[in-house]
Order: sequence, then C-alpha cells, then structure tokens
Amino acid sequence: MTAVMAIAWMGNSVLAQESGNPAPVKRNYFVTTNNVTAPDQLENVPDSVRSTGLVEVQKPKDFISRNFKYYSMCDWYPGMRFMCVPTKEDFVVKTFADARTGNMVSSRVLAKKVLVYDTHSDKAGGLHEQVFFHLEDDPSVSYYFEVPMGTFDDYCYGKGGVPTLAYLGDVDMAQDSLVGKQVRVLERLYYQDSEAAGSGIIPVDIGDEKRGRIMTITKVGVGTRNYPVKIIFQESGKDGFKGQEYFQYVTISHTNCAIRDEDFVRSDLKPHTFKGSFQLLADKMAVSPELQKWKGKEVYTFFNTKMHDAKEQEVEISRLSTFTILDLYKMDDSNMVVLTLKGKKSGNEYTKEVSATNTRVYGKEELLDELFVEGNPEKMEGVRAANMALIKKQQVKRGFTEAEVRLALGEPTEVKKLTANTYQWIYQFKDDVNRDFRAVKFSYSTKKVIQDMTR
Repeated sequence: MTAVMAIAWMGNSVLAQESGNPAPVKRNYFVTTNNVTAPDQLENVPDSVRSTGLVEVQKPKDFISRNFKYYSMCDWYPGMRFMCVPTKEDFVVKTFADARTGNMVSSRVLAKKVLVYDTHSDKAGGLHEQVFFHLEDDPSVSYYFEVPMGTFDDYCYGKGGVPTLAYLGDVDMAQDSLVGKQVRVLERLYYQDSEAAGSGIIPVDIGDEKRGRIMTITKVGVGTRNYPVKIIFQESGKDGFKGQEYFQYVTISHTNCAIRDEDFVRSDLKPHTFKGSFQLLADKMAVSPELQKWKGKEVYTFFNTKMHDAKEQEVEISRLSTFTILDLYKMDDSNMVVLTLKGKKSGNEYTKEVSATNTRVYGKEELLDELFVEGNPEKMEGVRAANMALIKKQQVKRGFTEAEVRLALGEPTEVKKLTANTYQWIYQFKDDVNRDFRAVKFSYSTKKVIQDMTR
C-alpha cells in the first residue's frame, strides 16, 4: 500500500465522523487512588512492570477471556485507539515521525495523547514499511512508526509491537464492565498514588489479613504500555465503611503488550495480569458433575478453618462444625471452588474457597475432600454426646469407641495386632510440640480404647 493510500485511509476516517456516526465517548483515563489529590505521572512506572515480548491469546473460557480480545499487529484495523504513555527510556529513543515532514518527534510531544491506527504502507524509496496513526483530537495530524526490520508482514507476527502505545480498547472495556464489580484480591503488594514520592506512586503491602478479602473496583484508567489498564479498588466493611484505595497495573488482552508468555511465571510479573491479582466474583463458572454432587450435602469440618460471613468478615470456624452446602462454583479456569454454606445450628451463611483437586498449587490451599466430610458427627453411630467436647479437641480417653477415635483423629496410618486380645491404631503426624507418633490401643472384645500413647 502506498503513502497516498494511507492518506486515503485517514480521509475515510474523517468522513465517517462527519457523516453522522457518533463521536467517541468522552472518558477519563487519568484516575488516582483516594489518598492523593492530583498526581498525573504516567511515565513513572515501577521497574517490576517492564519487560519485552507478547502473549498469545487465551481460550475464551470466562468473562475476561471472552471480552478482552487479543489483537496481533497483523489483525489491527483502522480506528483502534491507543494512548502514548512513554517511559523515561522512550524520551531518549524517539518512536514516531511526522507524516508531513518525515522528522522524528519527541515522545514528550505525544505523551498522553490518543493515537488512532490507520494503516501500514511501504516507505517510498526506503527499506522499511511504516505504520500510520492520526491524532484523535486533530485527525489532520498524522504520524508513523517505521518498522525497524523487514516487511510489515514479517514484523507483525513477532513480539515487537509499537513502543509507547497502551491499547485503549482494554481500558474502555474495563471501564464499562468492571467498575463497581467485586473482586477477591490475590496478592499482598499493590500501589497507591503519592504526591510525595518522586515516582508518583508507592508500593503498599496490604498484609495477609487483607489478602483474600473481597473488595470493589471503583475506577479504571490508563496505565502503561505493557500494562495498559490501571485498576483502582477499595476495601469495604460493615455499616457502609469505605477504606483505603489501592491500584494495580494489569494487562488483560495483551494487545501490543511487551511481555512474553514465559515471563509471566516470574513472581514479580504474575500480579500484573488480571488473574494474577484479582478474582472476579461476578464471573461464576459451572462445576463438573463430580463436584456438583456436593450441593445440598450435609457436611462437617474435619479441622479448624476460616470462612467469610455475610458481611465479608473473616471468622474462625471450629472443627466438627456442621453445614449444608447451598451452592458451589468456579471463579475461572483454575481448580479453586467457592462454596456457599449454611450453618446447621446458627442458620448463618458463609463462603469458603477450597481446591477441588488433591493437588496443592501454592501449598496453602485447603482441599475440599480433606476439609469437609459428609454427615453429621452428632448423629453418627457409636459417637456419644458426652464425649463431643473432647473429640473436638482431638483428645482420646479410655473407653472411646472406634467411631469416636476416628472422628477425633481421622483414619489411622496403620492398624497393628498386638496380642490375641489387643490391637493398635497408629498415627504418624507432626504437631506443634514436635510429636510425630500416636498409638491408640483397643480391646478386641469391647472395641474400645484401653490406652492412648503419644510421643
């Protein structure tokens, strides 16, 4: 395509606006957390959010994947909107040239301006092709990025993209679909805007007590080239309390993002993906028939755990507490499942996130079939109400039945015959005083405990 044809593309864009098509929605892309008044420093980006490369498109399994489409440069179409958000390095190496003069333009001139993609074209008499854009505020002003090597077709399939440009399609979609939505925060380290910091932002460790809590997305704006979506979220509490706001720069569709797939396994980069930092509560996915069978079941907790109550406050739940599972669903394509439970005695509702498989991904997840056991311990044959207080404390005394020992300690590691009249249940474990062995001796005739030994 020639340079003249490129101008024709731009002309068509202008004519489309003049022919009565609605003008773009006026949006606010510069948002800040509620602890500052007016910082506005897009070029100040933490080193941890810079890298190179591109990410391949994900399969459309959930809300995020369905609504945030990845476009390689080969698939760009006229009208795609980007914002120039240069970093300090971009002020040294100029990215764009003025289409009228061919002179390189400082990134400071284009910083925070919206550039609309038009087309790409052969450079007359040159070795490289050009990628054309025009200013959204003044379509008569156009710029081009010169492909550094080979043809456009060769370059667009690679990892380069156009430096300095943050894809606004993701920002627009996030503003329209995510503001007001509740998310569970998955990380400890986020950011706040700061008028005092030289970079304009400060990292904030929210601590383990806030990690995993449900918070609300309050604002969405533009971030960086690699992570174009700035998501601001706010903690909330009972009685309408609104707490601190925090933000994270994330990439969602990865369009023009300079991050390679293999880089996302790094602990400092994973949080800058949407799914690395947030779990969208509105994006429920159906569970498999194997998990669906838990719905409606009466279950009890086999060990102490934590759940969230109706006010999203984290509460302690003691072992052998009994619930009915009202509902369960997956949040995304991970193995984590959220249960909605109703206490059998209190009638209160709770939510609990567990792993639906027998494999711990991060090492800390509670497993569904380890935490919950089907049934009601107070209605079990061989379990006496008088012994429940000791059983809940995992204590065993002389005269306990097999059912009571099993409820207190679980299934034994080994069953061993001692004499013609006695046998032993052996447990191997680690506890808080470094004991690692427990043996409970039973009588064959009565099937009751005659001795409990721990070392």
